[in-house]
Order: sequence, then structure tokens, then C-alpha cells
Amino acid sequence: MTVSAELAEIHHWWTAGFGSTAPTAGPVPFPIAGSTGDQTTREGVDNPYWQLVRQLPSVGAGEGGEGVAADGFARGLPVGHHLLTKRYSWAIPSPGDIAWLGRMLGRSGLVEIGAGSGYWAWQARQAGIDVLAYEPSDPADNGYSDGIEYVTTLRGDHTAAGRHPDRALLLCWPSQDDPWAALALAAYRGDLLIYIGEGPGGHCADDGFFELLSSRWTRVGSSPHHVPWSRTRCTMTAYRRTARAIAAGP
Repeated sequence: MTVSAELAEIHHWWTAGFGSTAPTAGPVPFPIAGSTGDQTTREGVDNPYWQLVRQLPSVGAGEGGEGVAADGFARGLPVGHHLLTKRYSWAIPSPGDIAWLGRMLGRSGLVEIGAGSGYWAWQARQAGIDVLAYEPSDPADNGYSDGIEYVTTLRGDHTAAGRHPDRALLLCWPSQDDPWAALALAAYRGDLLIYIGEGPGGHCADDGFFELLSSRWTRVGSSPHHVPWSRTRCTMTAYRRTARAIAAGP
């Protein structure tokens, strides 16, 4: 199904009164589009993921978009969480996220390890950010995506992080209980990390990663525009290497 067809199906779901999911109690669902959490895509930027997500039900909309979550779990919707994460990315790149990323980076480039489909790299490049995206798996063999690549990813594992100390490191939704994110962070010699995912005890990375993060890195900001899937605690956060870690060296 194409994006335009899915948008038409979602619109029909809303106009039909939520299909079989009309609420009997609690707040009436409403789409992110038109709410306080809505964000507009810059002219000339192609972000089909966000086009779909902003039409899905929103939960917990707060002032300025804070606390907004896309509820892709509503039964009866023609498109939902699992279909979109596999097609695009496990985390949603909103227009505000990409603008925030550009401000955090300044003139610095970006290296992404475990880039999957390359969707985040594609969005960053459209914003003028210089990105190198590494993924160890061939697209056809990557069980976390449906085989589409939005940019050509370079074949490389966590060790590639050590070759680009002049770039910020991006890690997006690293595999749960897998050491590769910790290994990438240990290999990296730069001083700026952008981490997108859940915290300790969540569905991302392993204990070793979060131990490194807490002992050698300091949080310097989070995107106020990040829209997680409902039932997740995903954030987009920037970290700087601590002065003590820099003095200690590798």
C-alpha cells in the first residue's frame, strides 16, 4: 500500500467514527495533526513516515508537543506501529527532531552505527547534515527492516565508530540485550553522542551501554519535539563526554 493510499485509509477511519474502536469511556482520540503536538515538514523535505504518524491518534498531548505519543496500536487502523517501524525506523524522526539535531551538531558531521534502513540518515541529509551511515547487514538480510534502503549504507560494524572522532555519533534504538551499542560507544573517540531510544531497563542496548553512558558521559539536552510510539519511553538525547573521561583517555 502506498503512503497516499494509507493516508486515505486513515482518513476514512477517522470519518467513520474510529471504525470498531470507538471509545466507550475516557478521552476521545484525536490525530496529532492539528493538535498542540503537530509539526510541519520544511518545504522540499520528503518524510513519509511523519506524514503517516501525524495522522494517527495522539495520546497525552502536552504544551508545545511535550508528551505527545503516536498511538499506532488502535485496532482497525490500516497502518500501525509494527508495519511502520519495519518499513522506516524503530524511532520516529519528527521535523522538530531533525531541526534540533542540526542545532546540536552545528557544523559537525554525523556518523550513525547500526543505521538499519538509513531513514534517519536520509532525513538528516535533507537538512544539510553530512552523514556517514554504517550497517553490518545487507538490506536483504536485515530482519529489523523490510529491505528498503533510504540512503546507501556502508558495510561496517561497531568498530567504524572509532574511525570518525571528528563526527558526532548517532545510535538509534540499538538492539535489546545486544552489546554492539556499548562496543560502538567504547570505540568512539569523539565527544558528542546522540542517543535515540529507551533508558536502562527498556527495550534498547544492554547494561554495559548504560554503565558507560552514566560513568563517562553527561546529558546536555533532549529534543522537545520527539514523538514516541505509545507504550514506549523513547527519547532523543545529546550527551557530551565528561572532562574526567577525556583526561582518562581510552
